[in-house]
Amino acid sequence: MQWTLEQLKAFTEAAEAGSFSAAARKLGKAQSRVSTAIANLEVDLGFDLFDRSAKLPVLTNAGKEMLVDAKAILQQCQRMNSRAMAVTKGEPV
Repeated sequence: MQWTLEQLKAFTEAAEAGSFSAAARKLGKAQSRVSTAIANLEVDLGFDLFDRSAKLPVLTNAGKEMLVDAKAILQQCQRMNSRAMAVTKGEPV
């Protein structure tokens, strides 16, 4: 599995926004990039994160579980970025 942070961001935004199009607008990306990122993440994971049978995508049970982990990973990345910024500014860590 080689998922990326871009895939996790697309996934979490789509889950929170309720659509790939809304996630794309928020991320400033084309809807096709968001869809592709999520589809590639699903391939990497080996299962569907969204049920696409309705007009709007709905998280699967596995998707709901993975959303918790994806958010935690992205939050940890933000903490690491903040710590790095503090170090570069000479602030105590």
